[in-house]
Amino acid sequence: MIKKLSIAVATVISATALLTLIPACSNEWQDFNGEKLAANEVRVNVRDGECFVRWSEVEGADGYNIYRSESRFGDYGKANGDKLLKDNRYKTDVAKYSYYKITAVVDGEEIEVGEPVSTFTKNSLIASPFDDLSAVQNYINVMHDELESGSTGQFSSTRFAMMFLPGEYPQIEAKTGYYTSVIGLGSIPTDVTLNSLYVSTNVLSDNNSTHTFWRGVENVTINSDTQWAVSQATSMRRVQINGNLALSHPTGWSSGGFLANSKITGSVNPGTQQQWMSRNDDWGSWLNNGGSHNLVFSGCVGETPQSVWSESLGRYTNFETTEKMAEKPFLVCDNYSDYKVFVPDVVANSKGTTWQNGIEAESGKFISLDDFYIADEKLDNDKTINEALKNGKHLLLTPGHYKLDAPIKIERANTVVLGLGYASLEISDYNGTAAILVDDVDGVRIADVLIDAGDYSDNMIVVGKENSNLSHAQNPIVLSNIYIRIGGAENRHTETDTAMVINANDTIGDNFWIWRADHYRGTAWEDTENRDGSMSYGNPIKTGIQVNGDNVKCYALMVEHTLGYQTYWKGENGLTVMYQSETPYRIPSQEHWMSHDGEKNGYASYKVDENVKSHQAYGVGIYLVNWTGNHLDSAIESPKTAGVKMQHLVICNFSQSGGGSIKNVINDFGGGVDKSTFRRLVTSY
Repeated sequence: MIKKLSIAVATVISATALLTLIPACSNEWQDFNGEKLAANEVRVNVRDGECFVRWSEVEGADGYNIYRSESRFGDYGKANGDKLLKDNRYKTDVAKYSYYKITAVVDGEEIEVGEPVSTFTKNSLIASPFDDLSAVQNYINVMHDELESGSTGQFSSTRFAMMFLPGEYPQIEAKTGYYTSVIGLGSIPTDVTLNSLYVSTNVLSDNNSTHTFWRGVENVTINSDTQWAVSQATSMRRVQINGNLALSHPTGWSSGGFLANSKITGSVNPGTQQQWMSRNDDWGSWLNNGGSHNLVFSGCVGETPQSVWSESLGRYTNFETTEKMAEKPFLVCDNYSDYKVFVPDVVANSKGTTWQNGIEAESGKFISLDDFYIADEKLDNDKTINEALKNGKHLLLTPGHYKLDAPIKIERANTVVLGLGYASLEISDYNGTAAILVDDVDGVRIADVLIDAGDYSDNMIVVGKENSNLSHAQNPIVLSNIYIRIGGAENRHTETDTAMVINANDTIGDNFWIWRADHYRGTAWEDTENRDGSMSYGNPIKTGIQVNGDNVKCYALMVEHTLGYQTYWKGENGLTVMYQSETPYRIPSQEHWMSHDGEKNGYASYKVDENVKSHQAYGVGIYLVNWTGNHLDSAIESPKTAGVKMQHLVICNFSQSGGGSIKNVINDFGGGVDKSTFRRLVTSY
C-alpha cells in the first residue's frame, strides 16, 4: 500500500535528535548476493558494524527521505537532513538496530515506500512504551489471527518475534500463536511489564491443548493471572507472573511443558497437565492435582509437593537443587539502542531464580550484538553463515527459514547461536549430513532453534567428536530449547538416522523436543501409494537421541514416535531429570516393530547400553499410543548393575481401545498396561 505523507509534518525533528541521527557513510557497499528487491520493499541489514538500508526505486521520484525510530510504531526522525537522497540505498554506523522508513518525493509529495523494517526483519516487532499502543496491539492481533489455528497456523511458514523495549505496557495483551516468541529486552523481567499473556485453547475442540506447540515467552512481567495451556516445544523462562498461573484450561487438558527461572507471586495450578518440568522457579504454592502422570521439580522455591509416587497421592519428583546448569542466553537493549546478548555462566547446585537481585548479581557476560552475524532468511544459508562463524562471529538467527545444503559448523570455543521467533533450520535434500555440527570445544551455547528434516540426512545435530576424551567440565556445551521435527510440515519424504548425537563430554541439555511428526502431512511409516494414485510419504527415523559422551545431563528430555530406540544412552555417568515419550502411532504390523534381532516386541523408549556402569534417570514417563494392536516388551531397558539407578517411572496406555500393550515398565519388572490396566508405577529400580 502506498502512503502519502505531508513533507511539513514528516520532516519535523528536534535539533538534538538531528545531532544523533547524522550518518557516518563510506564508499564501501556490500552486494548482498545481488539480491533484487521486490516492488515497494525496504530491506535493512547490519554487517561488520554498519547498517545497510536498501529500497525499491519509485518511478518519477526526485529523491528519497529516510526516517528512523527505535520501535515499529514510534516517532520517526529524519536522518538525511534537508538534502534528498538520490540513490535508493543508505549506509550508517549509528542507529544500526533502528527501524527505517523510506519516502519517495514525487511532485512535491512524499510517498512511503513499503513498510518500516529493521535488521531484525519484517518477521519481528519491536515495541516501545511510548508507541501508539493501540497500533502495537492491532499488529499483534493480526499476527495471532494468522498463527492461532491448529489446522493452518501449526504448519505455517510464518515465524514471528514480538520484542518489548524496557517500560510498562498497561494495554498490551501478548497473544502467542504458533512459531511466536514474546521477548522482553530489559536486563531482568521486571524491566518490561505487560498487561496479560494469551494462548488460545481453540487449537483443538473441547479446549484440548495437546497440539499447542511451538511458542515461548521470556524476560517479561505479566501483570495479571495467566493461563498458559501448552504442550511440547514451548518455553516460559525468566518470567514474573504477578498473580496465579494455570497450565491448562479448567475443562481441557494439556500434554506437557517447561517452566524455568521464573517467579509466580501466587499459585501454579497444573490442572490436567499430563507431565511438566519446572526448574529453578519461585512461587507461592504449587497446587496438588493428583491426576498428572509425571510432574518434576528441580531447584524450586515455594510450597512444592514433595517427592511421592503413588496412585492416591500423585506423581511428583522433587530435587532440592539443580545439579549443574547455565540459563539460556537472551537479548538485551540498553538505552533503546545498545543491543547485546547476556550469556549466563554455568552454576552448580542452584536454587530459585538467578535475577532476583538484579543483573549485576548474575554470573555471566554481555556480548555486543556487533559481535554477532545477524542472519536474514532472504539472504543467508550455510555458506554465508559458515563464513561469518569462521571470521569469529557469533550467530543471531532472525525469525524465518534457513535452507542448509551443508551443515552449519561451529568450530570456535564459546560461540553463541541464538534464534528468535522459532527460527527454523531446514536440511535440504542435498544435505545428507546434518543441520549443525559442533566441534569438540568448550563453552558453545545453542538456544531457541527448530530443525526440520530433509529427504535424508545421517543426523540433524551432532555435538562433539566421536570417541573424544576431552573434558569440558569447567566450561560445558549447553543446548537450550532445541526442537527437532521429522516430517509433518509438508507431504514429502523426510528421513534421518539419529536426530541428535551428543559426543562431547559434560554437555548440558535444557528442554528438548525431538518429534517424529505423528499427524498432518508426510507422516506415514513409509512411502505409500494410495488407492487413488496419490502418495502418502514416510518420515522414518531410527533413533531420537544418542548420547555417547560421559557426564552428560538432560533436563526436560522429550522424544516421541521414533521407529527404533527413542533415547539410547551409551556414555557413562549420564543424568536425565524428567523424560517424556510416546511410542509410534500407526505401526503397520508387529513384524515392522521388533528389536534384538527380532526376539523382542518393540523398541524400548529409553535404553541404557548394557556396557554402561553408571547412569541416573528421574521422572521417566513413557506412553503407549497406537491403534494397531502392537506390543512392547519393555518401556525401559537398562543394565542390572548397582551404578544404574532410576526413580519414579510411569507407563500408561493412551490407546486402550487398540488392543496394544506394554508388558513391563523396565526390563522384566514393574508389570504392564493393556486394555484392562491404564497406568503402572515403579518407585525405584
